[in-house]
Amino acid sequence: MKNNFVKIALAGVLFSFSSVGFADDISNNFGAVLSLNEVKHLDALAQDLGAILGGGGFHSGKVLGFPLGFDVGAHAVVTGVQDDNLTFKDDGSTEQGYFGQVEVGLPARINLLARGGQVADGDMLGGGISLGILKSDVPGLPSLSVSALYNQLDHDYLDAKTYSVNAALSIEFPLIDPYIGAGYDYTTLDPTAKAFAETPASVDRSLEGKSSGYRVEVGANLHLLPFTYLTLAAGLANGQELYHAAAGVRF
Repeated sequence: MKNNFVKIALAGVLFSFSSVGFADDISNNFGAVLSLNEVKHLDALAQDLGAILGGGGFHSGKVLGFPLGFDVGAHAVVTGVQDDNLTFKDDGSTEQGYFGQVEVGLPARINLLARGGQVADGDMLGGGISLGILKSDVPGLPSLSVSALYNQLDHDYLDAKTYSVNAALSIEFPLIDPYIGAGYDYTTLDPTAKAFAETPASVDRSLEGKSSGYRVEVGANLHLLPFTYLTLAAGLANGQELYHAAAGVRF
């Protein structure tokens, strides 16, 4: 039942992405991949997980106001899988994450963000801070913000940590706010003792994955009802396709 509300809220939007195909859970064959004793497979997994963990951190360049500004939404991120990421690549070409996200406005154009959900069959938790560089309340003029996020993924077989920085630019119009953004992610991945317990003794117990990567997305927020948004975006993450969908309330 955990995080089912997020999945239900976005099911209709994600259906449009279903043609790219979904990969499988970490538990499916991570032990077999670890048994190959090759760090490149862990690095590729770290890069793909980093794109999901770092993704969805923005859908506007405009920071929230103070003291009443808030944004509560359900998000989904879908990204392509690297060829060396055998953990996910065996069953499909993409992997996805679902999470709820809350953002509040503070003085001095500062926002705080918290999020939690699932990536594959692991539990995701994170947060961050954003700073407004430009903030416009005039339709047609741009708003720009930068942000820094930390996210972690807890799983029986691995622990992953992602550090991200982002920049987003958006323009407000009646009913629709287009935006463009880019991000950089650095991810570390450490297999757990339980994962190593399922591998031959010849496997290096110091194996770990590390990777950096980029994200670029272009999208729009549709305001079908007052103070609500439906976000649809697409782009690239480390040369692979990237999709971001969200629905929520913003004030």
